[in-house]
Amino acid sequence: MFIKTVKIKSFWAAVTVIAIVVVAAAAVVFAFQHAHDKTARYRMTNETQRQEFIKELGWQVSDEYDTCRIVMIPEEFDDVYKNYNDLQKQQGFDLEDYKGRTVEIYSYPVYNYEGEKNVMMNLMICDGMLVGGDICCTELDGFMHGLKKPLDKAPVTSDSSVSDSMTDSNCDSLTDSLTDSSSMGDSSVQAAQ
Repeated sequence: MFIKTVKIKSFWAAVTVIAIVVVAAAAVVFAFQHAHDKTARYRMTNETQRQEFIKELGWQVSDEYDTCRIVMIPEEFDDVYKNYNDLQKQQGFDLEDYKGRTVEIYSYPVYNYEGEKNVMMNLMICDGMLVGGDICCTELDGFMHGLKKPLDKAPVTSDSSVSDSMTDSNCDSLTDSLTDSSSMGDSSVQAAQ
């Protein structure tokens, strides 16, 4: 290790050195914080921002959301929430960070899902930021996958157990969990159409 001692004769030289050290420390802290942040950040404080994001993904939806539900992410996850959070983690989100927090879930009918009807997109927003979401089919033999378009008609997941667990009755269970009014009261908001 090399150490050099410098005698500073001027007040301004000392201020300059201190400023350089502060800026370098701030840069290290900033880089460290953002190196651990794997989630892309999407600000979604209005319908225009949500629509732009949806178009970037290649989905065709209505010009305005169909419903907006306000729900609280539970402090403890049951199996359904654990499976749903696994799906969120696969696309760079993590609902663990939002336990006990209130989120808005904006739902849109999807018009261009090849070969499927009754497909919905759900965007989870907390404090104006996208924190999760999914594409799901509301049919009896429905499916659920992440927000990106699949390469084929089958749901895209890296873990088939997540895909299997997020179909049929578990999707209904998740919907029931997300719309359970026991913890928040009746807080559904229907879009003015």
